[in-house]
Amino acid sequence: MAAVLAVGLVVLGAPATEIAAQVTASWAPFRDAGTTIDRVPQVPQVVERTGFDVPEPAIAAPNVAIPVPRGIDLEFVPPTVPRGVIPEYTPPEATCGGYTSPRRIVPAIVPAVGSATLTWMADSDNSRVTGYRVQAVSQQLVTGVQPAPPQQLVGQRDDCGEVSTTIAGLTSGVHYVFWLEEQTWDEDAQLVEFVQVGTSAPVLIP
Repeated sequence: MAAVLAVGLVVLGAPATEIAAQVTASWAPFRDAGTTIDRVPQVPQVVERTGFDVPEPAIAAPNVAIPVPRGIDLEFVPPTVPRGVIPEYTPPEATCGGYTSPRRIVPAIVPAVGSATLTWMADSDNSRVTGYRVQAVSQQLVTGVQPAPPQQLVGQRDDCGEVSTTIAGLTSGVHYVFWLEEQTWDEDAQLVEFVQVGTSAPVLIP
């Protein structure tokens, strides 16, 4: 009988030890229950910063709104340099004369006694240019109103080539500057106008 009880105690001894260990472990979280508040462990507070530290106001002012700096979104754009390839452009050959802007025609002048012969290349714009006007402006001043300069009108050529004209009635021993103008038709204004396209250096008439 005693042997049976001893065996029963040995058999029951193992589960009792495990139950006691489980009870002891289950009560571990409640071990500090009922402690005072200064014994409660302090949990550090995590403050999320936005990039600006807002200082605490030195004086408590109720009902006064404290301005809070706001975040500014800045976008930095790197400087750009235009890059490309310069196109190569070759203007077509002019049918009469070269290209100038504004167009300037320098006439060739051959002086003679009391006259001068002028020669120049015709303008290729036949649809606009209808003729030319040449004036011989004397460089010798006279008292009072200056006399009107001698002038000559010349028609436009139908094709490319030289235009030539001779101005007579010039004074020998006097220098003249020759003005060359194009007679053009203004389609918008519906009128004829003269546009100066060239001048010469002073030429002495023999």
